[in-house]
Amino acid sequence: MSTNRRSASNRPLRVLQVTSTAVGGDWFYDQVTGLARLGHDVCAVVPGEGPLTDRLRAAGIRTEIVSMSGWRPRQLPRVAAAQLRLVRLVRSFGPDVVHGHLVKANIVCRLAGLAARRPLLVNQIAGVVHLRSPLFNRIDRATVRRVDVLIGSCHAFAEQYRRLGARAVTVSHYGCDVHRLDPTASGEPFRAEFGLAAGTPTVGMLAHMYRSRLQAFQNIGFKGHEVFLDAAPRLLGRVPAAHLFVVGDEFTGDVGYRRELEERAVRLGVAERVHFTGRRSDVQGVLAGLDVAVTPSLEESASYATIEALLMERGVVASDVGGLPDTVQHGESGLLVPPADPDALADAVADLLEDPQRRAAMARLGRSRCLDLFDIERTVADVEAIYRAALDGRPLPQAGRLPEVAR
Repeated sequence: MSTNRRSASNRPLRVLQVTSTAVGGDWFYDQVTGLARLGHDVCAVVPGEGPLTDRLRAAGIRTEIVSMSGWRPRQLPRVAAAQLRLVRLVRSFGPDVVHGHLVKANIVCRLAGLAARRPLLVNQIAGVVHLRSPLFNRIDRATVRRVDVLIGSCHAFAEQYRRLGARAVTVSHYGCDVHRLDPTASGEPFRAEFGLAAGTPTVGMLAHMYRSRLQAFQNIGFKGHEVFLDAAPRLLGRVPAAHLFVVGDEFTGDVGYRRELEERAVRLGVAERVHFTGRRSDVQGVLAGLDVAVTPSLEESASYATIEALLMERGVVASDVGGLPDTVQHGESGLLVPPADPDALADAVADLLEDPQRRAAMARLGRSRCLDLFDIERTVADVEAIYRAALDGRPLPQAGRLPEVAR
């Protein structure tokens, strides 16, 4: 790391936080606004106008637009212009830290490190699916050693980047406001909306619907909606009274994907028991109406949807991939199953539906652990501590540790 950086022991820091999405991004918003509350001068960089951009501005965060879209050969002039824009912003803002999130943002931040007074460069890894792309895999591997600090958003991602040659690696989970959800909230309004009696077994999947252009995911979406639907016949064979809910809608640009999923439910003969709700803003009410929440993702970090389900003390079944084992400890706070295995998913969900006492005990433990591990206040404190240690040349704190009992 550079030796000309000023000591950061107590003073407020100038932080440039960069992301390549203007949609969703609660994890980015929470981290940026949390650092600002601690008194740091934070500037957010987003790729364009959108809901995230609006929220940041409304929170009083200085927000700059640097378009990072388009990485095909014919779009390289636009990428180069964005790169120059970011370099100029780094020079004018004079940050102590440049902190990138998501692959495109991370790469442009690495290249922007060529600016005159090189700030501390931090990359946070929100996902690793880009490593399946030959282009982004090559770029990532070729530039990762430019990063001063690599933060994995889960232990699996951190370990993967250690193997890729990152110089300094630690873990910090993307936190959230863990106290905004009340597990005692009634689920009856949600159930009544669909005409379900109080004791009807309910299972739900809360996720955006989006496909991938990557070869590995040509026949299945990142979030595993197809796995959930394919599990339905076996699940209904074991728990005939169950109703299943697909909560969420198509992500930007994936027109027609929801219709394909609905047609899949028809072909499987389960359409009368599978309810597509579309987007819902009442997450607490939806989760209160579910007995079990599932996360059948093929690639995933710690998963906000899974954290929220545990905070609501719901039974949880998730894929054993990425950061989900950080969130769900198998047999303790929920159940993990192999990815892309509908039979295993169906059996695990049925097991929880058939054993309410076990399900409730797991859910209580899951909430307790999430209250600690994913509290946004802890996340922000961890990130600040990582910044200060790196700037002062001290060993990085190893944030994001799991409870010893879960190891």
